[in-house]
Amino acid sequence: MIVERVAAHHRRKPGPGPRPARLLGLGVLTALVPVMGCAGRFDPAHQDVILIVVDTLRADHLGVYGYDRGTSPRVDGLARRATVFDAAWSTAPWTLPSVTSMMTSRYPSSHRVENDGLKLGAEVPTLAETLGRAGYATGGFVSHVYVAAPFGLARGFGTFEDFGVSKPGYRLEAGMEPRADRVTDAALAWLGRQARRPVFLFVHYFDPHWPYDPPERFRALYPDDYRGPFDATYDSISKFQDPRRPLPDDYRRFLLDRYDGEIRFVDEQIGRLLDGLVALGRGSRAWVVVTADHGEEFKDHGSMGHGRRLYEEVVRVPLIVGRVSPTGAAAPDRVRVPVSGIDLLPTIAGLAGVGAPAGAQGRSLAPLLDEAGALPAADRPLVCETIRLNAHLKAVRRGPLKLIQSMDENRTEMYDLDTDPREGDDLSERRPDERRALARALFSQVDFLSGGWNVRWSSDGSKHRFQGQIRTKGIFRTVVPLFRERGKYVLESPGILNFSDVDQTGASGLSFTTAPEDAGAEFYLLIDGRPLPERVFLGGNEHNPRALPFPLEGRPTVDAAFTKPPRADGRDLGYFIWRLRPAGPDQGVVLDDEIREQLRSLGYVN
Repeated sequence: MIVERVAAHHRRKPGPGPRPARLLGLGVLTALVPVMGCAGRFDPAHQDVILIVVDTLRADHLGVYGYDRGTSPRVDGLARRATVFDAAWSTAPWTLPSVTSMMTSRYPSSHRVENDGLKLGAEVPTLAETLGRAGYATGGFVSHVYVAAPFGLARGFGTFEDFGVSKPGYRLEAGMEPRADRVTDAALAWLGRQARRPVFLFVHYFDPHWPYDPPERFRALYPDDYRGPFDATYDSISKFQDPRRPLPDDYRRFLLDRYDGEIRFVDEQIGRLLDGLVALGRGSRAWVVVTADHGEEFKDHGSMGHGRRLYEEVVRVPLIVGRVSPTGAAAPDRVRVPVSGIDLLPTIAGLAGVGAPAGAQGRSLAPLLDEAGALPAADRPLVCETIRLNAHLKAVRRGPLKLIQSMDENRTEMYDLDTDPREGDDLSERRPDERRALARALFSQVDFLSGGWNVRWSSDGSKHRFQGQIRTKGIFRTVVPLFRERGKYVLESPGILNFSDVDQTGASGLSFTTAPEDAGAEFYLLIDGRPLPERVFLGGNEHNPRALPFPLEGRPTVDAAFTKPPRADGRDLGYFIWRLRPAGPDQGVVLDDEIREQLRSLGYVN
């Protein structure tokens, strides 16, 4: 399906002219490129931006990241005159929340599109809306329903083509999945209609996702002699998702051959797109961003596919930013500081000379092009999270250290990615102080339980005893203690939760959900054995209850609790209580039965 709208042309102040390139590590990035101003001519303060997202693409299967099978000659060529980010992280190990993070600069637990039944809320601004308001022609060409209108991701695009994947009657097994060449054809045709208008083009290639079925010409590049009983479809691959079932070596080689063939096919189409930009006269005016929504597992840590794990083979993605046709000399630059998918919106907005919208959690990488620009902080915490198929996992990376937190099992793993990039040596028990510091960093970035209650207690640096009881009219469905400490809470009954934290000098707490979700809760909270309602803070407006115990049910008390209190853990004495607002009524998605069957065939829905 193609939807095309003509956006109003907005007048905007002219921005600064081209700036000199800055030497960054291994190379130089060239000056800004021009796009059209309001008078119909290209304004040198603006530029075209092309965002290419390849589905299911592992960074370590591209030549620029050290792969030796010749899968990516065109992307490698772009990288030789671009900035290559060596430690780019996805925000989620599957498509829907990851791409939504790219388009909103928000983590999944913030934008709330964490599962199949949710779409982006109308109040969350998108990248396409941001550039459209600045006068850009916006075009999106996508090849999977998770990147399409049913989930709110078409919002802001003047032209949006999903090739029918979101419409009833679509069938993956009928060969209706748009291949990369069809997506490229449509994107180039749209570019050809834009005359001299500045463009933001979003292209999504689904091909490397299972089933691995490259065109015959690309299969021949990686011939295999597999004659076993399995093929490259989800039905076969899913049989090996159980970590206890080994993957036969010959079948693994067959899958990798097919997967690499898909990557090589997409690489050729990316080359066609770059050549088309040059032919249309946009080569020296366009920024190109190449990335992926997530990677893929081939039993690296026991499983297959993606969505359930947060190891590097799924979390680490390629990120390459460069010119199609640089003006002047341009050498490659490698950035080893970790960056995230939430950085794409502010970066692309910055390249276009547009401010990022309110609520963006990422930071712009565009200042890397400025002589005064600085690299992102090496110790900035970055997060990846999933609630996919009941795998409640969150990971945080700060510098080389990475923590994976299982929310259901209250279990952690910690790795040093500099010395252990394959994540085989769990340091969580041997380095507890660093583990706890990473857990605090994780909590500072995201809410632990979507739609759940968050109770944090904090000391002022002196020792204090925090004790209490929480009751619900329903039952406690999930309880997650913060920072991994065990033994600080006990369920006295399905509806009564007791906790005790003695001699606390920092901060701790817990999160919980109830069933039903609106069961409410009643809090009995003590500090050093005394009820201190003035030291209990609800939500962002720091509402204090009149007395203890107090209930949280009904309005306005519950409404007051839907914002995180602006307090610093470990410095402000008290209890801080808030709730992550459940998905609103406008975020529900009703999928056609045929589309649900399509997603089921890919292993997405139960």
